[in-house]
Amino acid sequence: MNLFSIENLKLELGGREVLNIPALDIPGDQIVALTGPNGSGKTSLLQLLGGLITPHRGGIKYRDQDLFSQTTAVQDRMRRDLGIVLQSPYLFKTTVLSNVCYGLISRGISRTEAAEKARETLELVGLGSFGKRSHSALSGGEAQRVALARALVLEPKVLLLDEPFANVDAVSRSVIERVLVQENRYLKTSVIFTTHDLDQAYRMADTVVTLFEGRIHDGSMENLFHGRVRQTPDGPVFDSGSINVAVSSGHDKAMTAAIPPESIIVSLDSDMATSARNCLEGTITSVRERNGSVDMGVNIGEPLVARITRTSYERMDLKLGQKVWLVFKAESVKLY
Repeated sequence: MNLFSIENLKLELGGREVLNIPALDIPGDQIVALTGPNGSGKTSLLQLLGGLITPHRGGIKYRDQDLFSQTTAVQDRMRRDLGIVLQSPYLFKTTVLSNVCYGLISRGISRTEAAEKARETLELVGLGSFGKRSHSALSGGEAQRVALARALVLEPKVLLLDEPFANVDAVSRSVIERVLVQENRYLKTSVIFTTHDLDQAYRMADTVVTLFEGRIHDGSMENLFHGRVRQTPDGPVFDSGSINVAVSSGHDKAMTAAIPPESIIVSLDSDMATSARNCLEGTITSVRERNGSVDMGVNIGEPLVARITRTSYERMDLKLGQKVWLVFKAESVKLY
């Protein structure tokens, strides 16, 4: 059984279509990352999953029960399963301990028992000595951890977090990551979080869902270009204004191109034997490891990311500032 199932979902805000998702299943008992650039709709999707806003069309099922068409009592029971942490969490104007106790007391737990559970949860997020501290004396990262503790103390079955790693210090970032992984692996809490950080997403998540302009994007968010398709004597190309990339036929109205990083061959020789129509010269601008592979940032007039094996990277003895050729087939370019 899926945790959430989405069908024919549309959401408009201010007269603008924010989300258009024909179908999406989100598995349970996993860590799921929602990625995408600003304005892609990932925060709106998270809010829909949390029942904070209502779609204009379509529906969302939570464990096979419609999230928006049930009685109020059914909705309340479902929402008790959810813990929600916003990017800029609102803390009550009181102490840290009182903030974390609030939900427990609201559910009828005695103040003594609530305080004990709250202290245990604050220890979990590395703030065991912060109980008496005022909400106003916290850093951004500490406030985020208090908000996380306030959600965790209610023992939710599902945690929804909006950009939990944004604008927090390195210590808080490490603690939040550890706690989320621990909650998922040992308590089987389903975790869904939004992030701009692809490294964070792929390092932590079992499933990564990528959004682009309100729609599910099949692939990672590197190497996305806006432009248009135009015809040339050698065939269609996608013109971004800075680069021209050979593409396959039949996509004349496409306005977005995506080049999967793993489909790009990196070469030191511009004359390598290949049937690929794209061979672009560029300069290496960055190098970073990801899950055993190496992601190289290459400037070809536009920033591009190529993903190669660690063995290939070492064999070619590649270095920052070095000139290379990026080779990929026209059929590898996805057009939207």
